[in-house]
Amino acid sequence: MPPYSAYLRAVRLLAADAAVRSGLDCEETEDFRLAVDELCQAVMQATDHAVLLSFECGPTGVVARGSARARDGCNAELSELSATIVDALADQYEFTRAGTDLGFVVLRKCAVVHR
Repeated sequence: MPPYSAYLRAVRLLAADAAVRSGLDCEETEDFRLAVDELCQAVMQATDHAVLLSFECGPTGVVARGSARARDGCNAELSELSATIVDALADQYEFTRAGTDLGFVVLRKCAVVHR
């Protein structure tokens, strides 16, 4: 995905679709969608390269992963506000920087397990 905020709408649509396919209810889907949006926006602000996104859907929840190469000299980090938002919305998340690689993983579990 191109690293421009204009594409965050597409990210939110993909996240919502993955959440619904995993059986999350409306509130859980909205939480996951917003958490992915915050994390993806943090990556987009720190890169000029394509952002790679993947979603894993399962009967117990949904996982999103994102990664990109950081812009030279950019100090990429999740803002305190974004970290507070994602922490409240996700069951688990991680935002990482290793050298020039940026990444995130976010998990939202279903309140009711679907089999």
